[in-house]
Amino acid sequence: MKFILAKRRDINMLSRHLSQLEPFQDCGEQIDQAKFSSRILNHISECALLTDQNGIILNFNEQSKQYFEMRAGIKIYTYLKPEHVEWLKSCMMNNKADEREIQLLFVDSDHECTCEFIPVTGEERFILIFKDINKGPEDEIFTTIFDKAIHGLMLINANGSVVRSNLFANKLLNLQNGRKVNIYRLLDEYETEKNIPGFDQQFAPQATENIVSDVIKIRSHYFEFTKVNEISQGYDLIVIRDISEVVEYMRRVDHQDTLKVVGQLAAGIAHEIRNPMTSLKGFIQLLEPNLKDHQKMYFEVINSELKRIETIMTEFLMLAKPKNTVFEKINLTRVLADTVDMMKPQAILHDVDIKFNARQSEHLTFGDANRLKQVFINLIKNALEAMPDKGEIFVSVETSGNQHLISVKDNGCGIPEEKLNKLNEPFFTTKVNGTGLGLPVSLKIIEEHQGTVNVISRLYEGTEFKIGLPLME
Repeated sequence: MKFILAKRRDINMLSRHLSQLEPFQDCGEQIDQAKFSSRILNHISECALLTDQNGIILNFNEQSKQYFEMRAGIKIYTYLKPEHVEWLKSCMMNNKADEREIQLLFVDSDHECTCEFIPVTGEERFILIFKDINKGPEDEIFTTIFDKAIHGLMLINANGSVVRSNLFANKLLNLQNGRKVNIYRLLDEYETEKNIPGFDQQFAPQATENIVSDVIKIRSHYFEFTKVNEISQGYDLIVIRDISEVVEYMRRVDHQDTLKVVGQLAAGIAHEIRNPMTSLKGFIQLLEPNLKDHQKMYFEVINSELKRIETIMTEFLMLAKPKNTVFEKINLTRVLADTVDMMKPQAILHDVDIKFNARQSEHLTFGDANRLKQVFINLIKNALEAMPDKGEIFVSVETSGNQHLISVKDNGCGIPEEKLNKLNEPFFTTKVNGTGLGLPVSLKIIEEHQGTVNVISRLYEGTEFKIGLPLME
């Protein structure tokens, strides 16, 4: 087997760390000696052991377990020839660092190694480090590449047990060296994504028959797990790649495609519906003077429904062909104050109190006041409808960094987490009589103003929309 020798100054430093175990315990701190020494030894990239003055193995690192059957409590002399045992005992007696070529004895064969003997400072314990004298520098390079690759790498056996994993995979999946883990059972704990554009195949054959892939969501990030079967006899390689940005881009493209289809549909609907709508409204108004009292209720229903159709058509057309936005210097404080004043009568009908707070009298930006007012009206209207009983809506504006932050917050029913990502989809709505177009239109307006929108929502606690708009330069 092949091992790599660490730099002496690093080993001496680790030796001093090990020597500090006893003083810590004397101070009353509960330190697990075995775990602490394991962490120290695992910083050594080759086979390393910790023994006492009798040659009994107290601890060893992961690299040791990969190469031969080793367990604590047995003597290191078991693996050495008699002449090498004498040399090691002499080193322990003299408590002096030394190095020589020896042969490690195994059941199948002997291995020529260099053994470095390092006493632990102030203790009757010793570190032994073994290095294969036939080791080539390229092996160390390949090991370093595997361990420090920018993607996760795992080598698994036919049963799915992880044989080796690099730093990326260990950190992502909380893998611990030496702990047996079955990758298939581990991944069952995480959510598999099935509706990502461009990533529709779940562990299904792709370019070649021996490569399969899956997309798994771990802590709000998306990772593509690609398995290369039989990379070596009896072993498969799993490559883990963070594709969160790719997934976000693909969804954005898919969303834009949806908006394009909606726009084309809207243009056709507008053309087909406007003419009969005009005729209907005209004849209904002609009938109004001749209606009897008990018939006026029906007239009001018909008239309100026609207005609702007009509203839907207007929102459709905004998605299809937005108005030419005229930007000018506007004061967001004034725009929000006017919007709140406009919505207060409707809020009173819902027994809801709207509170407005502005950190300063002027928050200047370039924009279209009417278009932004449409956004704020829509958000406040949604907040009102989210509170069937009494409640409060908090509207505020402040300056933070290079942008103005507008917040519209309610204490209503909240939005389920699984529905938050769908708020910008046309026709998606959580309301019984909603069209699903209000928010997509609002988000499009904010996008035109080079702004950002963040949504924070908790079920039964409320929802907050945070809008960022650039400062006026």
